[in-house]
Amino acid sequence: MKVLLAYDGSEHSGHALEECLALARNEGASITLLSVITPDQEPSRFATGPRPHAQDDVAAGHAYLRENGVESEMKTVDGDAADAIVDEARAGGYDLLVTGSRGRGPVARLLLGSVSHAVSERTPCPLLVVSETHRVRVEPRP
Repeated sequence: MKVLLAYDGSEHSGHALEECLALARNEGASITLLSVITPDQEPSRFATGPRPHAQDDVAAGHAYLRENGVESEMKTVDGDAADAIVDEARAGGYDLLVTGSRGRGPVARLLLGSVSHAVSERTPCPLLVVSETHRVRVEPRP
């Protein structure tokens, strides 16, 4: 099983990281960690390359998996988070996409937006949205 983990180093994506660790151990899944640098996070015009902590976030997730006996691949891309995640899931031919969630309700999601909700609307493969207390599987729309 080929798994794409949308990972930003937050506590919420940490729950998704734990889920991927279990998938790798229990089902032999191969894991790719993806961090997206959104336009509002890009470096100033005086800096070059991605914001340093995007690379650090992915490297920390990668190191955590390695410390627990699981090898993984790391990717960092620029763009809108939901678009970039869906594009990578489609281009990479993944069997499963995993994201974390803050567990926002429908009103907060409407007001604040939600990457996991936006991804769920267009996912090209099954999506597992993981929060501290819930796991929701979303199948791609035909």
